[in-house]
Amino acid sequence: MDFDVLVHKLANQKGWNLLYLKDEDRYRLQLETTGDRRQDVYVSFRKDEREDWIAVIWSVLADVADFNLSDPLELLRFNWRNVWGKLALVGDDVVLVQHQLTDEANWNEVGRAVEEIGALADSVEAQIYGDADSR
Repeated sequence: MDFDVLVHKLANQKGWNLLYLKDEDRYRLQLETTGDRRQDVYVSFRKDEREDWIAVIWSVLADVADFNLSDPLELLRFNWRNVWGKLALVGDDVVLVQHQLTDEANWNEVGRAVEEIGALADSVEAQIYGDADSR
């Protein structure tokens, strides 16, 4: 199945708000998390060294200025502990990112990746900023 079609069908079935950000060439999925909170999960695309298309599924955790970067070993431990997503820096944002071959993508794994990235990002964001849905 075409990855764009897959994203649209997943959003429709799961009740996620979907927006295509044309200027940024990416999708924004807004998921309901706990309470009144919501979390944006983005999907953009890159080519790898073999010229295969890769879906980059990611969500912002915090501004880099608000994120504790004082213990690099703990950041590496965080990446090891978490099955879904790894920490990365995009501009001034700390993000949780997961990669997926688009040609190999299926309904269950993409849906699960979006849900897990959204839930974990929201949880970390809440630890940093409190209960207010700040981002």
